[in-house]
Amino acid sequence: MKTLKAYKVIFGVIIASFLIAGFSSCNNNKGAKKESPQLSEDMIEKEVEEYIYPLPSTFEVTNMLNEIEANYIFDIANKPENASKYFTEKSKAINLGVYTADLAYATTYNQKSDVQRYFQVIELLVRELDMTSAFPENLPDQILENGDNKEELTKLITEMFQNTYTFLNKQGRTEVSYLVLAGTVYEGLYLTTHISQNTFQNPKLIETILFQKQPLIELGEMLEKYKDSELLSETYNDIDTINKIYAMEEGNTSMTVEQINKLTETITAIRNKHVE
Repeated sequence: MKTLKAYKVIFGVIIASFLIAGFSSCNNNKGAKKESPQLSEDMIEKEVEEYIYPLPSTFEVTNMLNEIEANYIFDIANKPENASKYFTEKSKAINLGVYTADLAYATTYNQKSDVQRYFQVIELLVRELDMTSAFPENLPDQILENGDNKEELTKLITEMFQNTYTFLNKQGRTEVSYLVLAGTVYEGLYLTTHISQNTFQNPKLIETILFQKQPLIELGEMLEKYKDSELLSETYNDIDTINKIYAMEEGNTSMTVEQINKLTETITAIRNKHVE
């Protein structure tokens, strides 16, 4: 998990470097009065925050499942053939997030054939969402070549998460980027609550569910200003519903049976209305 967090920092440094170079170039070419260092730093920080993937990677969730030796369940994730059902921008964006989480799940468990299947579906949705320029042309070849290299696959797919979010925001499609984020969050929580028939009796599973609490709060805060948006109002309400269940019993180390059951029921309904 430290490695995944390191990727995030690296992306920030890279983008910051480009921004610094760009600001310096503008100042030199125009011969304008130099901005104060503080102002430049604030501008850079704002740009970095706008373009850096803002939530924990889905790999952090699937790795936690793997570490507690939860079995890989072949039919728990979204079926690749469902991709043909998605016609609207909203359904495609949410399920791009869902399939990205499923790709992380398959990668974490070294399921080579499922990695290929989910990546092919993601390629399809990326094309239909007019996002092909977000990824290097050789990415499919890299995924294929590294099918047996979990560490390299994790790096490639983590970069893919970042590129998706960055590309959409640079294109002024922030609302679409939030739909993709919501899809990854829905699927991560769905996988966690459906990986075992005895969730409440497994403290490590509870820990994994609670790990997702703060990212959901953060996503809710990000969506707040879009709560009346035609594209995002439903998503805002769904995230708000989930967050209210987490808040039923305040605590960072335990949950009640009622919370677990209600959370499982709610995320199943939310996820399935977009997937099925």
